[in-house]
Amino acid sequence: MAKKKLVIENVTKRFVTPKKEEVIALQDISAYVEESEFVTIVGTSGCGKSTLLKIVAGLERPSAGRVLLDGHETWEPGADRGMVFQSYTLYPWLTVKENIAFGLRLKKVPKREIEEIVSYYLDKVGLKGFDNYYPKALSGGMKQRVAIARAMANSPEILLLDEPFGALDAQTRALMQELLLQLMEETKMTVLFVTHDIDEAIFLGDVVYVMTARPGRIKEEIKIDVPHPRSPDIKMTPMFLELKKKVVKLIREETIKAVQQSLPTGK
Repeated sequence: MAKKKLVIENVTKRFVTPKKEEVIALQDISAYVEESEFVTIVGTSGCGKSTLLKIVAGLERPSAGRVLLDGHETWEPGADRGMVFQSYTLYPWLTVKENIAFGLRLKKVPKREIEEIVSYYLDKVGLKGFDNYYPKALSGGMKQRVAIARAMANSPEILLLDEPFGALDAQTRALMQELLLQLMEETKMTVLFVTHDIDEAIFLGDVVYVMTARPGRIKEEIKIDVPHPRSPDIKMTPMFLELKKKVVKLIREETIKAVQQSLPTGK
């Protein structure tokens, strides 16, 4: 039986607005990610999926419940969790190789080992020859490849990605999905990935969690029994299209609820 790497246990998150109104963003969420598993989270806009990822990352504290990584509660950000955001979060004053090496230098990894690790990931993300470029000289897709390489270079226990390809054009996004999937298949890293793109969630994920409209809860857990390695051609198969149809239906139900909740109530 596979080991549960990450356990999200009865997590609730409440916010208080400037008008002193309480908003429940997440309510009693329980989920898990097994070792070397790629789990994706989808849901209607505003359902709290990014908030949940921030709680796992230690960037937000839950109002109730807890998060366990390798059986230990996590409350603060740590090197055991690598994070990649939608926005390009590279250090503009550092070169590509310096960005990738940043966390390794903080951990005081020996210089020769840093050079080997950086070289390995530059090769894996297809950026050999761009070692000494600064972020301003890179395209959006290249910046995200550096961000992924930087996160993976630290060998985190789990990689957390919050809509990392959301700002990219469709073709670049598709290539980045293939690159990430290839990296995960090679490294066997554990991944929790938030996206609003249903095709992306199914193509990448071993498991897809569909969330409800606010307050966000887990509506359904869907196992993606599509074998690895995966190629983009699977998106045209009957199995993939059936899975997509199911997820679309679930999210549509929640989107309708969200719209109804936002309408003013008549007297």
